[in-house]
Amino acid sequence: MPLTIQHIRNATSLITLNGKVILVDPMLSAAGELPPVPFTRSLRRNPITPLPVPLSAFEKIDAILLTHVHFDHFDQTAKNVLPKDIPLFCQPADRKQAESCGFRSVHPIEDAQEWCGITFKRIRGQHAKGIVSKLLGPVSGFILSTPGEGSLYIVGDCILTEEIRRTVEQYRPDVCLVNAPRAQMLLGSIITMTPQDIVKILELSPASRIVAVHMEAISHCTLTRKDLSRYLEAHHAAESVMIPEDGEFLYF
Repeated sequence: MPLTIQHIRNATSLITLNGKVILVDPMLSAAGELPPVPFTRSLRRNPITPLPVPLSAFEKIDAILLTHVHFDHFDQTAKNVLPKDIPLFCQPADRKQAESCGFRSVHPIEDAQEWCGITFKRIRGQHAKGIVSKLLGPVSGFILSTPGEGSLYIVGDCILTEEIRRTVEQYRPDVCLVNAPRAQMLLGSIITMTPQDIVKILELSPASRIVAVHMEAISHCTLTRKDLSRYLEAHHAAESVMIPEDGEFLYF
């Protein structure tokens, strides 16, 4: 079975790898159920787009993967409705919060872990530069790989750091799932990847396919799909980047 990604919304995806369905960064609230993002210029409630699938779509998942626990990656609806007895993989800093929500099979990954023929490799990330990074807390990315289906690097809410550059050069993942909404805090701090960063990743690993997500769903994300598409076309990178709509399936 090939690697399949169903982009749900924002950073939420259903990943099918080695026959297992893994739910990544679940934000499952209806439009407007969540508050504005603090320390940003927008007072608009979130999410700003509806969930494109019914909640029943998440009843038959095999595992959950959290890159971090900000509310647009792990919201109250997800905490309420997702099954509590399946494996939940996360960075060590988020173990207690996941367990406090009733999840009974929490697996914090310090470096690497194997599960059902899939290797999870954690890559330390950084949500922003300087003091803003400390304000936002720890974030991680994860490389998921199998011998037969290749590798998927879920980059997470990270700016392009030297560690991520080295990771891309070393592992040259088949697919990179990149959060690239040009999200901004007050005073203009950029806290995610940008279109320029996508081009830099492709320069480091030209054979990788990029899946760009986290756009048009949360109020502090300033980049639209159309903006990104235009930038990539102008920089001759459009053929290597997929920009899925909410609910869309991608096959590799």
